[in-house]
Amino acid sequence: MKQDFTIWRNQILQNPWDISPLKFGMLQDEVIEIFGNPDDVSTMGSGGKPLILKYHDIELHFDRKAPHGLCLVYSDDEIELSLTNHHEELLQPITNTEPVDNEFFLRDGAVYFSGLYENGLLKGVSPKYFCCWHYWGKSSTACFLGGIRLRGADPASFRVLNYAYAMDKTAVYTTSGRIPDADLAAFQVLDKGQNDSGAPQGYAKDSRQVYFHNGDGKVKIIKGAEVSSFRSLGDTYFARDEKRIYAYGKQLPNVELTSWELLGHWYSRDVKRVYYLNRELKGADRDSFTVYTPMDAAPLADHLARDKEHFYQNDEVIEETLWRERLHELIQEQ
Repeated sequence: MKQDFTIWRNQILQNPWDISPLKFGMLQDEVIEIFGNPDDVSTMGSGGKPLILKYHDIELHFDRKAPHGLCLVYSDDEIELSLTNHHEELLQPITNTEPVDNEFFLRDGAVYFSGLYENGLLKGVSPKYFCCWHYWGKSSTACFLGGIRLRGADPASFRVLNYAYAMDKTAVYTTSGRIPDADLAAFQVLDKGQNDSGAPQGYAKDSRQVYFHNGDGKVKIIKGAEVSSFRSLGDTYFARDEKRIYAYGKQLPNVELTSWELLGHWYSRDVKRVYYLNRELKGADRDSFTVYTPMDAAPLADHLARDKEHFYQNDEVIEETLWRERLHELIQEQ
């Protein structure tokens, strides 16, 4: 079996575009012995082990009822796979002794959080048992989002999934509150949870629903999303399933799925239309539409584009003279 599996694995790496589900009945340890350590694993696990391993652009899925038995192999070279790092190791003992914005630090034998306007003391928290990662933290008796205690959170099972999401045995937490009624056994984050400007944001899903968190207000449930095929495209803004494209948690209207492509800086198009985030740019010429903001521009830089008749700043048409002035400023900043 191992010899056959190794041959099959090498064939996949050479041509990973057409793989059918196969039942191997192999233990996860046997797979790792053959493949080596995975590049990524899913946050969704069972029996203390992840249910998905990722090697290169291949996902190896394990049956939740028999989590150590390989049951499905999946590959897709066009859609970013729904794998994230196994984040239980993110919470580390606190060592930082200098205040850094939006992080925990030590001072005079106590734990503080460096907030926007002041440094806040975490009362009753011993540095000896405190672990943290950016603005997520926990002691032996409490869990924290910045200087705020997460009421009812269980430190023993608390783990950080990414910048936007954390969970314990009873709930999923975000930077703007809990997700009610999430399926904890199936919950998984789909990207790094931080947008290009550094704010917490990202997609997640469980067995029933898909979620989008933009860091402001309650987490949005994306109605009508197909859970099984839903994938974030990795930038925390765009996502897709087998039937739809999504931007900032909303469906793109009237999009033609097979021809849709990302152009950069929130612009995209299909065979007929041009979009900015989840809004169609009415009257834009699809064929001549070009994005001019440099790909490595600062996260908060103006988004500039044009077609044969119009000049765009974000999703608005502006005068050519003003557009050229702003483009010149962008180029000068490079």
